[in-house]
Amino acid sequence: MRLDMKKVSGILLALVVLMSAGCAHLDVSHLSRKPWQLESPSSVSMEFMKFDYQVIPRKDSFGVRGTAFIKKANVPSWAQWIGELWIQGYLSDEDGIVLAQGIQVFSPEKLEEGLGVPFDFELKPEQLDSGPLFISFGYRLVLLKEKQGDTSPPFMAIERAVSH
Repeated sequence: MRLDMKKVSGILLALVVLMSAGCAHLDVSHLSRKPWQLESPSSVSMEFMKFDYQVIPRKDSFGVRGTAFIKKANVPSWAQWIGELWIQGYLSDEDGIVLAQGIQVFSPEKLEEGLGVPFDFELKPEQLDSGPLFISFGYRLVLLKEKQGDTSPPFMAIERAVSH
């Protein structure tokens, strides 16, 4: 159900390297975020999606595991198919500067009320300074009326980190 994560990770790494070369950084201060809490169920609600998750310690990184739900009441009633879904998880400092991120790309599937999409990111920050840390999410969502052959315009929603 997922695309080739090695290719996606490679592209993402190349983008991060290019942004770093210009002293740019990713910022999530405009997104909903929650304080970092290990092994404690949490939720982040955004305009079109809700993320129920837990931060899990791993050997030399952290996992963010949970389920994402599309807020069916907030999307067009004609939307029946998820044509495209990218979900990103971010670990940031109190200023919203991204310290680590993970991404998953999902294949098209039927949009069903109450049915969530499971995700599991690995977040591996280069270093953890003292101070509060936060978890936030981003997404790219394309909804369709029909699985195939639909010529009507799709519904698209994007909320994600921005480069500064």
